[in-house]
Amino acid sequence: MEKLVQFPNKTGAKTKKSRPRNTDGPKYFTAQQIKALRRTARDAAALAQDKGRVTGIRDWMVIDLLTSTGLRVSEAADLRCGDVMAGYGESAIWIRSGKGSVSGTVIIPEGLKRHLKWYINWKEDRNEPTGPDDHIFIGQRGPMTAQALQQIVKKFLKRLGLYQRGKSTHALRHSYAVELYSRERDLRAVQKQLRHVSIQSTLVYADVTKEKIADQVKNLWGGNS
Repeated sequence: MEKLVQFPNKTGAKTKKSRPRNTDGPKYFTAQQIKALRRTARDAAALAQDKGRVTGIRDWMVIDLLTSTGLRVSEAADLRCGDVMAGYGESAIWIRSGKGSVSGTVIIPEGLKRHLKWYINWKEDRNEPTGPDDHIFIGQRGPMTAQALQQIVKKFLKRLGLYQRGKSTHALRHSYAVELYSRERDLRAVQKQLRHVSIQSTLVYADVTKEKIADQVKNLWGGNS
């Protein structure tokens, strides 16, 4: 029997098997899960304050900052006391150098503004440096790294049974963006808060969320099988 001959492609290269495409979009936590994360960290901070401990108070500041701003963890670790714009009529933080060396302001809610002001005063009471260029988050060995902040988030996610590989700290940024977009469906607002140079990077959050789909498929045919 004559053998069939397999011809190479025009470039002579082997054809690679394409990877399956993920259509689920960015990984994020639901509003209920973020609220549970915040509540757990806040309760731990209250207990730490009663016992005169530092860790829980600092942990809650980390969780509040990340969930209330959508900052990248590297940006949160690099935040300085002088970057907090919390004077009269001001509610923002300045990002000195984000991804791609992009700087800019992020508008913050009043609750976070009050928390940051309290936290900086608390640092002063502990004789921690609070000058304009001094880091917000300081550990026993100096300014805390992004990895240290990631471990804080991971700890609380594990406590709630929410931790998954590949879905932890950066998913808080995605969660913030999804929630912010759901409020007014204003892509430009999301773009400015996340400091995306191109709107194309922000379009991913305009996709329909799993929760919206769940609402739409509920009782689709009357709920009867």
